[in-house]
Amino acid sequence: MPRPPLPASTASHLVPTRAGRWLRGALAALAMGVALMPTAPAQPAVSMAPTTPVVPLTAPVNGSTASVTTSANEPSATLIRLPAEPGTPALTAYWFTPREGSLARSQPLPVVVALHGCGGLVDMRVAARRAGTIEEVIDPAAALQGRYREYAQWLTERGYAVLMPDSFSPRGKAQGICTEALDARSIDDRTRRADALAALRWVSKQPTIDARRIVLLGWSNGAQAVLATIDASRPWPAATPNVERAVAFYPGCRRAVQQHDFRLRTPLLLMIGGADDWTPATRCAMLQNAVQSRQPGARFRLEIYPGAYHGFDGTSELHVRRDIAARHGSGVTVGGDAVARVAALAQLDSWLASPDP
Repeated sequence: MPRPPLPASTASHLVPTRAGRWLRGALAALAMGVALMPTAPAQPAVSMAPTTPVVPLTAPVNGSTASVTTSANEPSATLIRLPAEPGTPALTAYWFTPREGSLARSQPLPVVVALHGCGGLVDMRVAARRAGTIEEVIDPAAALQGRYREYAQWLTERGYAVLMPDSFSPRGKAQGICTEALDARSIDDRTRRADALAALRWVSKQPTIDARRIVLLGWSNGAQAVLATIDASRPWPAATPNVERAVAFYPGCRRAVQQHDFRLRTPLLLMIGGADDWTPATRCAMLQNAVQSRQPGARFRLEIYPGAYHGFDGTSELHVRRDIAARHGSGVTVGGDAVARVAALAQLDSWLASPDP
């Protein structure tokens, strides 16, 4: 039986209400001149609800972490900085692990590296409201867009660790690149592939991770980065672990189709809406046909959900965006589809659980 789908709403997210009251009290204490030291190696216990553990505070620096473990039903969230390639900015990434005491924590964990779409990883309204506050240090992941928080919880509940690198904020593009013309974007598939490879190297070095069970997953622009990363026609850097399987939600398949030598280096599950007018499903079907012609044994599973649009696995209402430069003002339809969402999550669950996808 498939596991239940993502909840329609995660109102509490990562910080419980009582923790929020504590935060407000802490901020008031700051105003009164009481020093709080987020960089200290150890922190005094904080009195909270009995089911909520003490919140440790550490400040992130390059190569280190800032961690928080929240309520017993939520995954832990850690802000990290991935080592930078020469001449490139260090990437911020969000690291989620199954909660302490769960069965999954007693053995090496499989891991999902998840790549955000063109709208970015961070909810800018939430980030602006929290900027400069102690909340920003205690719970960095609360500023992530709801889709990504929900997926982090869904995956950790299934025993996966999850790393979500932010390709945009360190490059001054936290608001996203959806409205930029494709040929004017400074962050392209090569950039995002390099980020994905850096993330793969980082997770493979974590002592709690099973480096043989790495999943690469992405949405939209991030799904295009998945395709670029697992393209067997491109060189694979030394000391970079292999991806066991890959998942792409509604990528743009045009470039891969036009490439003429695109091949898979790992099994791929691609899910897309049949009515998607931003990244049409027909191009992805063409890509599947081309790959299977070049690689008769390639494992390329394509799931097309009739009547579903771009972002069908979300919960937002259908709406038309007319600010997408690539569409020249004609608009694209974006929004959730309850039926397709449930079906896609069941398919994802089955794909991840299968020993031979």
